Amino acid sequence: MIRLIIDKYGDAHNNLFLKIDGMPSVVKIADSYFLYDFLEISDKEIEKLNLKEGEIIKYAALELIKYWKEKIKSIQRGDKKFIPFDLSDEYIGGLLLEKIKLGFKIKTVFTDEIQGYSVSKSNLDNLLDEQNVKLIEDSNEWLIGEDILYKGLEWSEQEIIK
Repeated sequence: MIRLIIDKYGDAHNNLFLKIDGMPSVVKIADSYFLYDFLEISDKEIEKLNLKEGEIIKYAALELIKYWKEKIKSIQRGDKKFIPFDLSDEYIGGLLLEKIKLGFKIKTVFTDEIQGYSVSKSNLDNLLDEQNVKLIEDSNEWLIGEDILYKGLEWSEQEIIK
């Protein structure tokens, strides 16, 4: 199971947690600082939605999960896709998902060839392909069933909405 959790008492730094429940369980921590730019959420959009300060991060986190779900649904068996989580000013990191017969093979990955401030949901895949970006894999790997993967994301959405 993969879950996205917001540190409600944090600021734009180290306030997002990605929890991977499996063997071994892992928690990754990231900033939301570049998240709004990545998701192409403008200040005008936030003003238009009339979001209060504490609701802005919730809105962005829900949009990130929505983006992840769209990317995950597009993965064909045998294909791999990168979904970002950690958008740093020095690197980007996230998950590399490979669709297999029983669900997904998942690894945490990062690259310092692209930085969080230079990437958006519209250009991420093109940047990865055009620049032939090498994703550096951590040693851990998880096999997670498709139903369990989506349950974790749905749990995250419900917790964020609360």
